[in-house]
Amino acid sequence: MKEGQKYAVWLTDEAARAFLGIDAKQPQSRWVVLGECTGQESGVGFWVHVDHIEQWMAVGDSRTITVSPPACLIPWRYVITIQGLSEFKDLKVTGFKKN
Repeated sequence: MKEGQKYAVWLTDEAARAFLGIDAKQPQSRWVVLGECTGQESGVGFWVHVDHIEQWMAVGDSRTITVSPPACLIPWRYVITIQGLSEFKDLKVTGFKKN
């Protein structure tokens, strides 16, 4: 992770719910944290200045969440994948459908 770089950090459903304190009884979602890397903790995770978090419940069905304070440590064990970004717009989720 490069400090100052913008990233889309995809989290596991369980991790995102723990991170945000959201009820686990809701249907499973896809979660992405959009923010800028501000540092790393060796072997633990990385610091992100969170712009916002997106919850994708199904294609076309999403919500935006903000956190305060925006400086958050994301443990590596929470991460599914990470994408480097130049800006935080037009992020698309494909291959995720309502049952």
